[in-house]
Amino acid sequence: MNETEIALAAWVQNGQDKVTDQKTYVQAVATARYVIRKVIRIVDDAARDHGFDPLAHQALIQIFGVMDEPLTVSQLAERLDVVPAFASRLVRDLERRGLVERQRTDQDKRMTRVVATAEVGPVLAEINEQVQAHAALFHRQLTDDQRQAALVVLAFFVGIKAGSPVGESLRASLQLASADEAAAKPGRTAKAATPA
Repeated sequence: MNETEIALAAWVQNGQDKVTDQKTYVQAVATARYVIRKVIRIVDDAARDHGFDPLAHQALIQIFGVMDEPLTVSQLAERLDVVPAFASRLVRDLERRGLVERQRTDQDKRMTRVVATAEVGPVLAEINEQVQAHAALFHRQLTDDQRQAALVVLAFFVGIKAGSPVGESLRASLQLASADEAAAKPGRTAKAATPA
């Protein structure tokens, strides 16, 4: 394991809530931000290629991908991190394209929710097909160290604790990746790495 892997594995192992090695942390954050920015660029370019402003595309994803009940415009604004008036304008533009509809709720007739029409699924699938093709090319450029750094930094930012099921899965993933790497080197036997 290199220094970054050791420090990140230790964070996952010990569930540290704050950074102890600033240089390693900043290196990992830089890697995570590089990965996130590159992926966002891939998605935004695919959206533009299909005639969508990137934020309108993100709105469609939020509206179509909601798991519980449909979003209100205010909830959509929150998820997009924009003001409600701008979210309303996005919804209006998507309505004109026949991709979303506003519906009044049964509980409160003053409240409207935004729902996707049947046309959204195929549109998002087409964009996603392009994203996957470009993302596959990007995946090949990343090292395992970069993947691990980005994954652990994101886990840290969303508050995953070491003892949680997801934290344990990350820890196991780091150990398996290290064992696989050791096995691939000539003259070495595979064993699970123990974070320092």
